[in-house]
Amino acid sequence: MRTYLLSLTFLFLAGLAYSQDQPPQTQQPAQTQTQQPEFQQKEMKNHINSGFYMKFGGSFPMGEFANQHSNIYPYQGSKDTIKFNQAKFGGALEFGFLIYLGPAFAGNHLRAGIDATFFAISFNPTDQTLPANSSASKKMDYWYYFGGQKFGPLLTINPIDHLMIDLSYKINASASWYNSMWGMNLALNEVSLGIRYRVILFAFQYNWGKMKYTYNYDDNPKYQVDVTTMRVLIGFKF
Repeated sequence: MRTYLLSLTFLFLAGLAYSQDQPPQTQQPAQTQTQQPEFQQKEMKNHINSGFYMKFGGSFPMGEFANQHSNIYPYQGSKDTIKFNQAKFGGALEFGFLIYLGPAFAGNHLRAGIDATFFAISFNPTDQTLPANSSASKKMDYWYYFGGQKFGPLLTINPIDHLMIDLSYKINASASWYNSMWGMNLALNEVSLGIRYRVILFAFQYNWGKMKYTYNYDDNPKYQVDVTTMRVLIGFKF
């Protein structure tokens, strides 16, 4: 019996000594998974929207249109001639609509559509020097008047914020009046660069082609006259 008690005492003391030698066990918290932030490219809000515009500004004659004094045309095969005088700086006014087809793309930075100018008028004054012995004044004033519509494809670039760059090519169906003669061309050409910020816009247009003038719509001869212009316009887009 004594031996049995000594054995139990020895085992108890040995176990106590072993437990004191071991470092305290601390409960390890469950390993948390760190979530990596997801970096996704954010699309810019679409600011390219259809809308009505109005433009007005100056019309500068270019090429032959600014130097028409040498263009003298025979009239109906007779010895009489018709002289189309060189044009001078004039003005232009346009009303139209930007029509976008389909959604914007490339992160809402590009959008395609149609530039429809449904009302366009312009004018360029000119004058003709008369002979010194003429009873009239030294110069007679004439005007080139133009009116028509323009339609064509449009690409708008929105690089940042509400800044827009409009690139377009349009076919211009136009009629004209000059010195009692009518002119017409259903396929004049125009390339245009527009810069917009919110409602304010600036436009630079190059219009080229020739107008066929005649006194009426019968068999009278038609005279092809260059009517190329460069236009600088300001305006509003709503």
